[in-house]
Amino acid sequence: MDTAGVAIGRPRPALPGVGDYLRSVLDLGRRSLRPALPALAFLYFYRVGMGVYMALSNYDYSSGPDAMAAVLPALVVLVGFLPMLLLIYTPFLPLQDDLLQGRTTSFLPAIRRALECAWPFTLSGIAQVTIYFVPFAALCVAAGLLLPGSGGDADSARLLILSLAVVAGFIWAMIAGFVLMFATPAVVLDAEGPVQSIRTSVKLVTGNLGPVLGRLFAFMVLDVVLYIAATLPAQILNAVARASGDTSSPLKVAAVIWTSGIDTLFFPFWVAALMVLYRSLVPRAEAARAGGAVALEEEYRPATATNAPFE
Repeated sequence: MDTAGVAIGRPRPALPGVGDYLRSVLDLGRRSLRPALPALAFLYFYRVGMGVYMALSNYDYSSGPDAMAAVLPALVVLVGFLPMLLLIYTPFLPLQDDLLQGRTTSFLPAIRRALECAWPFTLSGIAQVTIYFVPFAALCVAAGLLLPGSGGDADSARLLILSLAVVAGFIWAMIAGFVLMFATPAVVLDAEGPVQSIRTSVKLVTGNLGPVLGRLFAFMVLDVVLYIAATLPAQILNAVARASGDTSSPLKVAAVIWTSGIDTLFFPFWVAALMVLYRSLVPRAEAARAGGAVALEEEYRPATATNAPFE
């Protein structure tokens, strides 16, 4: 009998060690660059266009009747991000899934595979957005009901309540994003339903909380360090523009062009950080049939690794 609590014939999904995980992410991201070159070119020019629009949108953020106009650039970016999610991020999942299996692939079959699951992906996205924003909306309504009148100490109380609501909303967004991060791969790669994919993601994350969090933290530290170093020229350009009081476009546009290139180059590695974790926990169907089904029920236990943090 298996003393670890895993049924016989059902191997426990094992995450790679931190060093192996980082090497796998770097290798997968590097191998994604060539087959995804058209998509990355589209992403780059999209990022440049939106970045230039934001840089040259000199809205006044001061208080006043026109202060709400300051949020218009951010709203445009948010609306424009939605098609990018479907056209770029979603096809990257099957693309990198095939690369992990050592298959030769291109971005066109990946797009076709992503479009085949467009309907369940849309429903899953609606469910995830609901999970993200409904608690935050309820929190905002509760904060609004608790707000006192204006004047004197009431203004300080209003500021405190609003600040607590924002902080609580940010914490909830971080938690929800973490536990739902495997929902989209489950829909796109393993044809799970919208609700089933969310359940799978929650089980995978909560069942492997320490190992998953530790590896993501290691990747984020490495990513932040490399990103700061890579975007240093753009930061210098922005600093020169602020110091000289120059409001003309050349320095701003140059900084956007450089930063957009770095963002585009880093994008395959960000997706790879998720894909390596997901496929370590949920092998492909043919691999699972060859080595035994992967259990996600009561017998499911956290993965272990000898050099992993948070274990």
